[in-house]
Amino acid sequence: MKRVLSFGGGVQTTAMAILVAQGKIQCDEIVFADTGAEKPETYWYMDNYTKPLFKELGIFFTTVTRKDGTLVDYCKRYRMIPEPQRRWCTHKGKIEPILKYIGEEAISLIGFSSDESHRAERAKNKEHKLFPLIEMGIGFNDSLDIIKDYGWPIPLRSSCYFCPFQPYLEWNWLKREHPELIQKCLELEELYYNRRNDYPHLRHTYGLFGGKPLWKWVEGIQSEWEFPGEYSCYSGDCGH
Repeated sequence: MKRVLSFGGGVQTTAMAILVAQGKIQCDEIVFADTGAEKPETYWYMDNYTKPLFKELGIFFTTVTRKDGTLVDYCKRYRMIPEPQRRWCTHKGKIEPILKYIGEEAISLIGFSSDESHRAERAKNKEHKLFPLIEMGIGFNDSLDIIKDYGWPIPLRSSCYFCPFQPYLEWNWLKREHPELIQKCLELEELYYNRRNDYPHLRHTYGLFGGKPLWKWVEGIQSEWEFPGEYSCYSGDCGH
């Protein structure tokens, strides 16, 4: 049965790519679901490190998207924004296009590390999934060591630039390094507010910043918010 590495572009699947090169993981193809919203550094890293590696190994690196475009296109078309309450964006932007491409007969290699074994326990359709890092007892820090020992730089955590699960520090980094992407987030939020104009309170209560309006954070008027902690999404489908 065909073994396909579901590549997220982050630390764990980059470590898995190196383990493939070292003959410690066997796979027949690499599939990356492009949401159209990865950070520029993630695309650059794949173009300069992982794709050339697989080309050298003779393993196809396939990029897939939704039939009707990327996740960004989908959000613009339907004037929607990702929601922290339910992760429909992962299903629409990552899981659907990968499953449509590989079919139901292939085995997906998923980048859960050993410190995320609880994620594997909750995974659906486990008969069509393998978790090589868990099986090998490789944790997140071990993945970092694998990458460093191979002589590669550490990639950014892979996630969409408009992900509402981003920790505050990542929003701060994005605002500093890629203000143009913050502007795209604000435009997406505005499309959503215009669609939901029957509920004007949403503009002041709901948005991309952990479920709160991003525009308030950008303008520095978010003092009424009380966040108990950071938001983070490590589902294995939209990162790693």
